Amino acid sequence: MEAIIRYYNQYDESSRLTTDHSRRLEFITTTHVLDQHISNDHEILDLGAGTGIYSFYYAEKGNPVVSTDITPRHVQMIETKADELGMNHVRAKVIDARDLSRFENGRFDVVLCLGPIYHLTDPRDQERCIRECIRVLKPGGILAVAYVNKFFILPHLIQKDRKYLEEPWVSKILDEGRIFSHEVPGFWTDAYFHSPSEMEQLLTQRGIGKIANVATDGVGQYLRDMVNDFSEEEFKLWVAYHLRTCSEPSILGMSNHGLFVGRKVD
Repeated sequence: MEAIIRYYNQYDESSRLTTDHSRRLEFITTTHVLDQHISNDHEILDLGAGTGIYSFYYAEKGNPVVSTDITPRHVQMIETKADELGMNHVRAKVIDARDLSRFENGRFDVVLCLGPIYHLTDPRDQERCIRECIRVLKPGGILAVAYVNKFFILPHLIQKDRKYLEEPWVSKILDEGRIFSHEVPGFWTDAYFHSPSEMEQLLTQRGIGKIANVATDGVGQYLRDMVNDFSEEEFKLWVAYHLRTCSEPSILGMSNHGLFVGRKVD
């Protein structure tokens, strides 16, 4: 986890989902799906919150939010912003998503796990994280898990350098499903990738009933330059198209990011 903390200590996470159209689409899609299932009185646990873009989105609607991240710098930024906005219903804590022992069973109406899973490179840690998310969730509560789609990664890498179009890299991504930052210079940070069906299996086998599994950026990353050049009116139309098609399995398999939303069955 040290490599991930070092990365985010120098990365401008606060602007990641707002800098251009193609990045905004992930936020727009995620909130569009979640808003259908989150009421203003639901208490939310936001794990891997970054600098709190989703925490503050829901806090502005009146939701009490516990906003957490493993990077102390991010937590300090959330605390500072909450103070500036007078939002005493936002509490920020440095927490490793694999250990939520400070929270009692069935505490939260909603758990947002929108950051941790794709940074947990050991499947056993992913299982610990999911078990903890489910434990602190009320019966009937909503769990949302974001993941990076493994079928997107190789096309992404070979756009940067064709040297990755080799059998060992194909096998590594499809079979092993993870990359460490030292293996690909300039590549993000340590990361794990799931296929959409793998993510569904991971959650439904643990008692989470599927509500939705959507492509949060769809094919937009393949058309990034064009999408970012759209006028606001053109982008509005693109968003409308995207929201009507983001649950289509063939598009879900092409998207960079996916979002699984489910309900705790018991």
